[in-house]
Amino acid sequence: MEHMVICIGRQYGSGGREIGERLAQKLGINCYDKLLIKKAAEISGLNEEYISREEEKPANPLWYLSGNIFADTAGIGAAFYSGSEVIYNAEKAAIEQIAQRESCVIIGRSASEILRNKGCFSVFIYADGHDRIARVSARNGIDEKEASERIRKIDKMRQRYFNAYSETGWGKAESYDLLLSGSRFGVENCADLIISAISMTEGGVSNE
Repeated sequence: MEHMVICIGRQYGSGGREIGERLAQKLGINCYDKLLIKKAAEISGLNEEYISREEEKPANPLWYLSGNIFADTAGIGAAFYSGSEVIYNAEKAAIEQIAQRESCVIIGRSASEILRNKGCFSVFIYADGHDRIARVSARNGIDEKEASERIRKIDKMRQRYFNAYSETGWGKAESYDLLLSGSRFGVENCADLIISAISMTEGGVSNE
């Protein structure tokens, strides 16, 4: 296949990670999710567990505002150089290295924005609310109320993270090459549709 990097953004509980993994299997390439954390840890020297826990949590400068312009300026600077920023820079470096080195699928981490104008194909996976609740509830062994609240919090966190580093918006059509419903098509069909869509672009892709 031609060199191709496919970036998968997703709503929490939409099946986006599973779709990315299945897509990578079909194309015979690596899928970077947990593997990306390992690579970022190697680059930054940070603990993998720490990166996994703290990634996609952008520092919010509003937390540092006191009303004192001089103190606020210092506080915003501290937010910018926070642990979240260090993790973002490590993952950004890992994403750029991996994308240059090999064809792959990259899950989340604003990869579509980091690799914008660098030849990646970007996809966003969404799904119906009740399907997402059922998936999160079953996967984590929690009731539907807790699953719904977890979805709300994680989606908000992902949106804030993406928007902090993007000129467009998380889940917005202008940010991606393709948006797909995990509810309507399912994992297998979504993977096939992504392959079909890429084959229509310049260069295309083959899983032969």
